[in-house]
Formats: sequence, structure tokens, C-alpha cells
Amino acid sequence: MKSFTLAAALFFTSVQVSAQDNMPLSLEEAINMGKSQSMLSKKINAAYESVQHRYNAFMAGLKPQVSLSGVLPSYDSRLDNVVQPDGSYKVQSFRRSNISTNLTVEQNIFWTGGTAFVTSNLSQFTNKQPFFQKQFQTTPFAIGVRQPLTLFNSVKWNFEQEKLRIKQAEKGLVEDNEDLSVRITQTYFDLYVASMEYENARSNEAINDTLFKISQGRFNVGKIAENELLQVELQLMNAKNAVTQSQVRVEVNTKRLRNLLNITAPVTFKLTPVKDAPILAVDKTIAIREARANRSDLIGLSLLENQAKADVKRSQSNRFASGDIFLSYGLNQTATSLSNAYQDPLNAQQVNIGYSIPLFGFGKNKHQEEAARKNLEAVRAEQQYQQKDFDIEVENVVNRFIQLQTGIVIAAKSDTIAQKRYDVAKNRYLLGKISITDLGLAQDAKDKALIDYTRILQEYWVAYYTLRRITLFDFEKEQKITAGVSRK
Repeated sequence: MKSFTLAAALFFTSVQVSAQDNMPLSLEEAINMGKSQSMLSKKINAAYESVQHRYNAFMAGLKPQVSLSGVLPSYDSRLDNVVQPDGSYKVQSFRRSNISTNLTVEQNIFWTGGTAFVTSNLSQFTNKQPFFQKQFQTTPFAIGVRQPLTLFNSVKWNFEQEKLRIKQAEKGLVEDNEDLSVRITQTYFDLYVASMEYENARSNEAINDTLFKISQGRFNVGKIAENELLQVELQLMNAKNAVTQSQVRVEVNTKRLRNLLNITAPVTFKLTPVKDAPILAVDKTIAIREARANRSDLIGLSLLENQAKADVKRSQSNRFASGDIFLSYGLNQTATSLSNAYQDPLNAQQVNIGYSIPLFGFGKNKHQEEAARKNLEAVRAEQQYQQKDFDIEVENVVNRFIQLQTGIVIAAKSDTIAQKRYDVAKNRYLLGKISITDLGLAQDAKDKALIDYTRILQEYWVAYYTLRRITLFDFEKEQKITAGVSRK
């Protein structure tokens, strides 16, 4: 890796706008400030943390879950028909209350998609009318399993998708921060260019004012025609107008940069001249390899493929028999007092096997499976196309960056030449050897070369951070770009 100092950049001065509280700011400082305190940075971090908390919630759900449920005192007062011993009905008034609580520990069974549980229950039933009766029912301990009888394990598929989502979010966090670097670079240089235009316009105004005074003296002694004096005066007016216009652009871009960096104070910036541009030997093969390994886009395609595979598996499962198995074993007891309700508990077992077998549905399940298969086929085709298109995009960015590395050297040299040519033309005009028109052309060429050079500096640094963003690889340090995040 090499770097060079751009000689022409020494010509530039820092931003000098008539305002108090000038804040020194380099491009690197602006990027670091934006990543640490800007509202866009807060948005990026909050979006990532949202996905991270979702992932943490899912992973926590795979661990034992403890819950307490129950019924607060429920009260029931009504008339009801009661069957008598002789088979007749008698309307009686009832008043009842019920209190219950249940402590449960559940654990997902990852490899089968079922659930194992342990529970303990206590209930109190009170009958106040037609006669008073209090009854306690307890289940000190019960253990059981609920197992779906299906080929589709939703727990396992959801786990795979959540892993892809958090990985995509981690890569996306780095990409979003690199996008922010690109945006800050663009805004920084918009102000930098406006400031150079402002300084150049002020310099032109001062020079043209001097030339106008000299031309007035020459006109008074008959050395130049009135037409040339008017041309000099017109150039002075244009120079004054350029100062006003460029100052407005400085103010506009200052506000944009302040807003981007989340600076509320009405400060102006004293931008550090950009003198260096690293020359990097960027290998397209390495760029494509790193982009494929690091970018969130490709992880997103993998997530879509995983979801499509899950849909195929689910539709296949729907074509066969399904059901549920519920097994439980525990102890229970009932008594009129709480202490007796826990004495000599009795065994309590429950087995329940439910099933559902599709017999005939006019091909509904078959068509649903075929639809899922075709969707998977379409997703894979899109994945292959996007990967090739992705490689082309990376190549284009690399080619553009390499071209700008050459262009920036040429632009720097052109700016130096144009400045020297203008200095020569100004001296020759003062000696009366060229016309004001020739001097104006030299000034226009000088102004254009100055702005062109500054603009290509802007393009270079935007391309530099775009290359980092599209590959998530730092070619200057020859290492992957990471956000340093951890899964909590």
C-alpha cells in the first residue's frame, strides 16, 4: 500500500466564513462524530438492537420457561335445574366461589418440536348455597409431554431462520455504518467545495477590483477603449455576484453537515484541507470473494431460501397423517382441609393421542406442495441471478475506484497548470500584452480546474467508502470490517 501527497492541495486554505466559533473538522473526525452521535447512527444502532433483542428472546424461549397462572376469586350466583333422585327437575339457587393457582415449568424439545412440562396445582372450591361446603384439590406434582405427530418441526426451522436473521443484522449494522460514512463524506465535500468556491470567488473579486482600478487609470489616459473598461467592470460585477452565491452555498451546506452530525449549536466549520489519497492495489477477485462472504444481501437470499424450504416441508407434512400425543403422570388429592389435601396423594395418569388423516381434498394438499416447490425453485433462480449481478456491481465499483486513482493525479496536475497559467496571464495583462478577454478565459479555466480537482477528490473518497461498504473489507488495512457486536 502506498500514499502520495497532492501538491496542488497545498494551495487550498481552510474554510473561512464570516462567523464566530469556527470548529476545526477533518473528514475522519466528521465520520467518527457521525457514527458516535448523529441521529442516523442512533437509528442504525436501535434497529440492530431490536433484531438482537428478538434473537435473544427466541434463544431464551428454548430454555425452561417458568410461569404462574391461576384464577382469582371467581363468584357464581344463579338459579339452575337440579335432577332429583326420581328423575324430576328442581330449580335451586346456587352461590359458589373458586380460587386456583398453577406453577408450571416448560421446556421445548428442540429435536422433536414437542414440549416437556412439570406442574403443581392448588384449587379451593367453596359452595355457600344451598349448603356450605369447602373443598381443596391439589396436584403436588405432575410431569408430562406434548408431542405433535408431524414431519414439520417448527422449533428447528425457526431456530435456523433466527440464526440467519441475526447474522444478516450484524452484517447490516456494518453496512449501514459504511453507508453513513459515504453520506458524511458526500456532505463534508459539498461544504468543502462550496468553501473553495467562496475563497476563490473572494480572491477573484479582489483581483478584479484591482484590475478595474488600473483599467480606469488606463482609460483616463487613453490607453484602452471604453469597451475594454466595461468588460473589466462586468467581470468585477460577476466576481461580486459569485461571492454572494458561493457564500449562500456555504451556509446551506454548513446547516446540512451540522444536522447530519447532530450539532445543535450554530457553529461554522473550519474544514481541514484534504491532502492525501491512498493508492490501493485492489484485486477484483479478492473484492468479490470478500463481498460474497461479508454482505448481508447474500445472507438475505439464504434466509429466503430457508423459508421456502420450510414451506415445502410444511406442505409435505400436511399430505400425511398428523396429530398430537399428550402424556402425563402425577399425584393428586382432594380434602376439606388444606393439610389433608396434601396427604396420601393418589396417582393421576393421562394419555391422549389425537390424529388427523387427510382422505380426499380434490388435490388441495398436492397443489399446495407443488406451489411451495415452485416457489423454492423461483427463489433459487433469483438467488443465482442476484449473485451474478452482485459480482458485476462489485467489479464496477472496483473499476471506478481504480479509474479515480488515476484521475485524481491528472486533476491535481491540471489545477496546478491552470493556476500558473492564470498568474502568467494576469501579469501579461498588467503589462498590456493580452486583452481582458484572454485574461477572463484564463480565470475561467483556473476556476474550473480548481473545482474539478475538488470534485474528483470528493468522488474518490465517496468511492473509497463505497468500496468498503460493498465488500465490508478494508483494503488499506487488509482486514474485514466489523462492528464489534456480541450476541448477548
